[in-house]
Amino acid sequence: MKKIALIFGGTSAEYEVSLKSAASVLSVLENLNVEIYRIGIASNGKWYLTFSDNETIANDLWLQDKKLNEITPSFDGRGFYDQAEKVYFKPDVLFPMLHGGTGENGTLQGVFECMQIPYVGCGVASSAICMNKYLLHQFAKSVGVMSTPTQLISSTDEQQVIKNFTELYGFPIFIKPNEAGSSKGISKVHTEAELTKALTEAFQFSQTVILQKAVSGVEIGCAILGNDQLLVGECDEVSLATDFFDYTEKYQMTTAKLTVPAKIPVATSREIKRQAQLLYQLLGCQGLARIDFFLTEAGEILLNEINTMPGFTNHSRFPAMMAATGITYQELISTLITLAEDK
Repeated sequence: MKKIALIFGGTSAEYEVSLKSAASVLSVLENLNVEIYRIGIASNGKWYLTFSDNETIANDLWLQDKKLNEITPSFDGRGFYDQAEKVYFKPDVLFPMLHGGTGENGTLQGVFECMQIPYVGCGVASSAICMNKYLLHQFAKSVGVMSTPTQLISSTDEQQVIKNFTELYGFPIFIKPNEAGSSKGISKVHTEAELTKALTEAFQFSQTVILQKAVSGVEIGCAILGNDQLLVGECDEVSLATDFFDYTEKYQMTTAKLTVPAKIPVATSREIKRQAQLLYQLLGCQGLARIDFFLTEAGEILLNEINTMPGFTNHSRFPAMMAATGITYQELISTLITLAEDK
């Protein structure tokens, strides 16, 4: 029987989302012919083997379980060391469901590489580049994929750089943490008076921050599954009642509406998919990724971001885009495990 380690939690601001994604994936794994190791990473960075059910994990009660064994990854090929049982256990595949921070920026993937165990998702380099918004946009432009004007800053003291950017592009602008996901720390700034507060918030989530010109249009997502042979899902379209697709809307969908497939011209959808595949392949992405674009009122296609471990909750976009092509949620999970083994 195949042994799958589902890994969740982590030290990023997206800890709670990770738990909900993991609970959804666990509900599928429990119906497959596999042995499951549930591995939680607490917000303090400690790793634990837990025996919690998916509801306990989703509600962030797993750390209260009576049986909770602290474990450590081993780099000698023996898997994990269970400190309570004083034994090693080695899964066949690692299935990380961590979003943002060290769970998605290549750090955790580097640990997996050292452990010499196949894992679901992108590798170290592609994860690192995709998490770094500024690097990603510079790379995209170098291969002909356009994005909104972007400026990197590393301190709130760079007032002249900020002034030059706002004078050149005007307001509104977006201020974003350079290395964070799920719209954490993002602000849409309409006036100079709002800059200080927005910058302070963004720097809470990342050591560097980007300024981006705001564009009028809709957000279009493209889901890709595969290593060498790629399956591209139907594009989706995000309709908003708020200024932007913020953290609350992404995971609660209070007012935002997702349409799959997107209500855009066939030629536009085809071009978005082409650009998404180009980036996926040139960046060396593996397993899965969701590539998000803006489609402006003038018909321009502009890269927004790439999520190398998109959400897998009930409201998540990636499974919905794959479902539109006929891939069920269970088939998606099974395929990701196979892709991990085939890297």
